[in-house]
Amino acid sequence: MRNVGIIGIGYTPVFVSKRKDVNIVEMISEAVDAAFRNTKLTPDDIDAITFGNMQSFEGVNLPHLWAVEHARALNKPYIRIATGGTTGMSVLQAAYHHVASGMHDVVMAISWEKQSEGDAQVGLAGIVMPEAICMAQHGMDLFGGKGMCGMGGGSTGAAAYQAQSYLHHSGASPEHIDKMASLERSNAALNPYAHLRKKTTVEDVQATPFISWPLRFGHTCPTSDGATVAIVASEDKVEKIAEAVAWINGVGCATSDPATGNFIEGQITDPAEQEPAKIASAKAYAMAGIKDPSREIDMAEMYNGFAHQSLLWLERLGLCKKGEAHVMLDRGALNIDGELPTNASGGVFSTNAIGASAMSRPAECALQIMRKIEGGHQIPKKIKNAVSHGWGGMFQFVTVIVLGDEPRHG
Repeated sequence: MRNVGIIGIGYTPVFVSKRKDVNIVEMISEAVDAAFRNTKLTPDDIDAITFGNMQSFEGVNLPHLWAVEHARALNKPYIRIATGGTTGMSVLQAAYHHVASGMHDVVMAISWEKQSEGDAQVGLAGIVMPEAICMAQHGMDLFGGKGMCGMGGGSTGAAAYQAQSYLHHSGASPEHIDKMASLERSNAALNPYAHLRKKTTVEDVQATPFISWPLRFGHTCPTSDGATVAIVASEDKVEKIAEAVAWINGVGCATSDPATGNFIEGQITDPAEQEPAKIASAKAYAMAGIKDPSREIDMAEMYNGFAHQSLLWLERLGLCKKGEAHVMLDRGALNIDGELPTNASGGVFSTNAIGASAMSRPAECALQIMRKIEGGHQIPKKIKNAVSHGWGGMFQFVTVIVLGDEPRHG
């Protein structure tokens, strides 16, 4: 396997609730063009394109066909991937494997969502429907049924069920969720590409109404329009064409049964346990040569549609012991200038163009490593190793990418 680096990132100029000024493919082209500007490459330098967004969310089937010219994919290999919320990172991992395998030298990964042209909850309902039909046919599972009941409240209903379990087992309090929300929204205020950019206090969060205990309105992510693009290249190409690079040193992904329950066979898991996160991160760390992530990882960008999930993922990704994340939060370790800056960008919690959200995590890590962050959320310390994380499906898909300032050896 060849070493592969991220050599350029492109974002749409803004991530907002509704882009009335552009259609889907025009929005995609904004991020593609930004990636070319930031690398000084041209479409002729790209060997292949990977592409992804959430299925059915915009009501457009096979949008990659419409986007061929805007993705600069004419006469090139071009593949679409959709894995739920993990789509963006799955698209980037596919680009990585294209290059690491030797099939191509330079690949562009495109991820996007234009939620204003569809309805996320309708899209999610279509995903849950097979489980609901199975429940009607076979009866409610006593364990999986709890997850299904949570899904009755949409993604927030299921996340509330997850948050309750996490608080119970970790020793954290609802106030820690408030505090995490305040931290990440304040980070987002420094990020020119964040959707929600208002500095937020704990009191501001606590003034928002409950949706489903322990989650408040102030604990939830927005729905955003936007796109993220990453260009990856082989090590020999990096030396010839790149001005800066962040190396993809480890990748991992794993899957469990749906949070709604498996009614035929399999193991029902607590959606707060997130076993796939432990498995995927262990694979990525091993590949990157990381033996003690709690000591060797310098920053984390995690997929957190809800504020409690940042604390949960810190523990499941091995960045601290179980029940310690809220302690780290209390002592300031998760701040931009702390020992483990966490979601310095503001995270998915502050910007959520779903198909792009998981790619934005390693994109932010890469920009931090390359010292190319725009705005005020550049982490002061040198970043040697960073971990990024994606999460999707019905609480069941996890992707992890470990990035470094140097390529892996051996």
